[in-house]
Amino acid sequence: MKVLGSGTDVSDLVDTAEHEGRQVYLVTGGVDKHSALVAFAEGLALPDWFGHNLDALADVLRELGSPGRAVTLVWDSVAHLRRTDPTGYAALRAVLEDVDAERPDLQVCVVLR
Repeated sequence: MKVLGSGTDVSDLVDTAEHEGRQVYLVTGGVDKHSALVAFAEGLALPDWFGHNLDALADVLRELGSPGRAVTLVWDSVAHLRRTDPTGYAALRAVLEDVDAERPDLQVCVVLR
């Protein structure tokens, strides 16, 4: 998992991943754990029955993408969440780290801006 700073150009990050043939998902922000889970549901185009909890997110991330195609997940605009809900941020980041470690075809980028 890569943690990138506020100077990161997310559109360049996405363009580079797409140029490499990766399937790219972009998730934006959240001000607390719940709103971040909603942002993941929206950014990943999850169905209404998505559980909006950490276990459900982990399950989705384990299956994210098309078979045989590498995936890049960009979680952008995370700095506010890290400041306002450090516990929620840490819990979400732990899920991302765990799934990133399990899947060699998954690249997770967290952008702290």
